Amino acid sequence: MAEGGWDELPDDVVQQIDGRLPCPLDRVFMAACCKSWRTAPVGPPARSLPCFILPLVRGPSVACILGGGALHGLDLPADARRARFFGSYEGMWAFVALRRRDGHVLLNVRTGERIPLPDIEFGKITRFRRAVYDENGAIQTFRWAGIGGPRRPVMMLAATLSRAPAVDDEECVAGAILNVLGPEGRVNHWRYVCFWRLGSQMAIQAQEVSSHVGWSPQDIAYFDGRFYVLTKGEHLRTYTVLNEPDPNREGVDNFHAKLCNLYHTGRGDKPDDAVPRAGYLVVSRGQLLMVVKEWMPDDGATSCIRLFALTPAVVLLHDDPDSSLAWTAVESLDGRLLVVGPGCSRAYECAHFPSGCIQEGVYFLDDRTYYNYTFFAPYFPEQSSPDEFTCTDNGRCRLLPALPEHCFPIKPGESSFSTYSPPVWLLP
Repeated sequence: MAEGGWDELPDDVVQQIDGRLPCPLDRVFMAACCKSWRTAPVGPPARSLPCFILPLVRGPSVACILGGGALHGLDLPADARRARFFGSYEGMWAFVALRRRDGHVLLNVRTGERIPLPDIEFGKITRFRRAVYDENGAIQTFRWAGIGGPRRPVMMLAATLSRAPAVDDEECVAGAILNVLGPEGRVNHWRYVCFWRLGSQMAIQAQEVSSHVGWSPQDIAYFDGRFYVLTKGEHLRTYTVLNEPDPNREGVDNFHAKLCNLYHTGRGDKPDDAVPRAGYLVVSRGQLLMVVKEWMPDDGATSCIRLFALTPAVVLLHDDPDSSLAWTAVESLDGRLLVVGPGCSRAYECAHFPSGCIQEGVYFLDDRTYYNYTFFAPYFPEQSSPDEFTCTDNGRCRLLPALPEHCFPIKPGESSFSTYSPPVWLLP
């Protein structure tokens, strides 16, 4: 057989190569190699894995989770090259704060399309439900409490959507975890949840349930028609967004979030019960899971990974069995690859990719700065500036007792901190 060039590969070989590239950017670069590869008939699009955005000194780049974090260039608009990324959604959509703490937009990094998000001001009055305890420490009832104060800007920290985004799609609802900026731009230790119709500049604050640190939100996900909010104490709140007026707020847009249920799935409501570890909500096989990333006590780096499934509680905490759920330990990933990050955790089946292409495990990114301004601050390294983001604790881990593998090393000339953004997933 006479030797030929790479551009003379048979179409079936080109198809096999294309089918073994789970990175969508790799497939773009493959098609750009030569005309015959670009025009070769290919089968159904191969399933893709997420990439992640690394905030390098010269500007953000995209890294593959396979191949040790091989970098691809990222052609972003000029005003987004020093933006703060705080989440993503399928279709290469990224949640971005163009001016670090405001100028929030949903940006498609592939097409350049953008949808403005509301730059929210924290209202003059915040109402929340405060638990009333008896002498034995059990919750007796709840009462409404209020906090007054001037209007203050907020910064969004994590966000998700009810469905794939489109401009002026009023049926698409966004939910976000945000932090209030106090005097001199300092952030508050308490976090809040808000919702809005995509494309609208009016957001509504979700009903707060308690002032205990165990009920402060740390992650948000959309599952089975509801928004689920995971708290620092690993409890759950669920919200349904309704297209009808809020009976408690006259003259407000016909749109409000109804608190559906509170699941006491964690260990308690007091600060000592809020164990210092990160929790992420993941939907997999029709079930809601929680991935837990435990921290090293000296610098907050990842020490191990655990997995839990939401199941009916053995001991009922309420008269209503549907309100009594518990996190039950799962001992195996069972052929799944998980990526975890606030608001954008996803599960992938290894069997859906070519044999040997990927292995089960949990991929995580450095989100220590996300937790730094919280009650968990003592577990994290000191930062010389509040606007720096830690970027080195990125890697992969199987479930406990496996130890994490930091398979995305710092590139030569790069710092362990970023001055503009943390690393974030980019969902295909």
